[in-house]
Amino acid sequence: MCRIAIVFVLIGLAVTVYSNAQSYKSIERIDCYPERESPFSNFSKEACLTRNCLFDEDALQNEIQCYLRSNYGYILESDMHQTDNGIRLRLRRNQAVASMFPAPIDNVILDVQYYTDDILRFKLYDADNQRYEVPIPLTPSPGRISSPQYEFTYSSNFSRDNIFSFRIQRRIIGATLFDTSPGGLILNNQFLQIVTRLQSPHVYGFGENNHDTLKHNVDEHKTWGIFARDQGTNWDTNANHYGSHPFYLVMEQIPNSAQAPSGNMHGVLLLNSNAMDYSFSSMPSLTMRTIGGILDFFVFLGPKPAQVIQQYTWLVGRFILPPYWSLGFQLARWDYSNLTHMQNVVKRNRDAGIPLDVQYADIDYMDAKKLFTIDPINYRGLKEYFAQLNAEGIRTIIILDPGPIDDQVYYAPTIEGIQEDVFIKWDDGQTPVKGTCWPGDIFFPG
Repeated sequence: MCRIAIVFVLIGLAVTVYSNAQSYKSIERIDCYPERESPFSNFSKEACLTRNCLFDEDALQNEIQCYLRSNYGYILESDMHQTDNGIRLRLRRNQAVASMFPAPIDNVILDVQYYTDDILRFKLYDADNQRYEVPIPLTPSPGRISSPQYEFTYSSNFSRDNIFSFRIQRRIIGATLFDTSPGGLILNNQFLQIVTRLQSPHVYGFGENNHDTLKHNVDEHKTWGIFARDQGTNWDTNANHYGSHPFYLVMEQIPNSAQAPSGNMHGVLLLNSNAMDYSFSSMPSLTMRTIGGILDFFVFLGPKPAQVIQQYTWLVGRFILPPYWSLGFQLARWDYSNLTHMQNVVKRNRDAGIPLDVQYADIDYMDAKKLFTIDPINYRGLKEYFAQLNAEGIRTIIILDPGPIDDQVYYAPTIEGIQEDVFIKWDDGQTPVKGTCWPGDIFFPG
């Protein structure tokens, strides 16, 4: 009986160790085929191996089946170079592992800038070729800083071909805010990726996407797109919408606690305007991917939530102060069939005692949905009606979708736009970019 018990315990121990080892191994994997769930991904073992990645035949349903090799990444090429307000490091792609995609960026510069005492900036970019950077004005760094609240450290992992990684920590309490040690740093011409271990699973921000909660679920292994699109919020379960906000917040947790919040928060901005997406893992970790530009990050130390937002808006610009009247009740909808329909809706609201402050006219008022026109039949008298509302203290706003129709014979705005060379062109510098919107084929003003 004793022998049976011992054998049972040993078998149980072996199974437990094996299970934990498998779980640890899978949770550390960096996805090599993040678009797998798409019906257009053509995912297969062969497709995975074509990307020079590893494929797990026995992966469970919630495990990453196609994943990067642990020595995929960059190696520190030279010693640190001190700059006026930071450091510069030169990295070289580990040539022992073939690239996932064409046109890898082999030589990379990592610039770390001590922007303010509470803001750290770091940029990863091509050392040999200039690439697109977002041309928006930012509040410049005041210069040398006196008491930074952060600490930047870096290291090489000898067990993984000396793969380079770095950390950003709070100087006083040592909480790690950004940590690339999981690996997965990729810079190709049209695919850039960075992975960071998260200080806690309490993550907010990003967008715009439709979510059930403001807090992200890091155990829900979805990929969320960031690509501004005029799309209804009731379409699909994780669709991308109007805004593009590559900015997130982490409510930090007390070390060695059961995810108990510490009250401190930090924020991270990826300054990139290309199409991108992001996903989480149960590690917890965050993966951010984009198809162009550079990896240009700002880390905001807070430490309190309000301070994080203050630091962020100090950098990118404060929110506008809205006019007083815009804080009132506004009535905006699509599909007023005609002016009488709109007038009846306005009257019904006012008769019910609803304090109407702003009335909109959507694209229904246009003639065949063309810009700068009014439907001469269904919306005859719109100008006079809006003047009446204005006289009664109600503001009026019309919708304008700035895409003039491709009518180069009769439509004056397009004819003049071509003459004045105002439309965005393809890279040949001659052919206007054409898209499709409400009136049909359209051009895009630059």
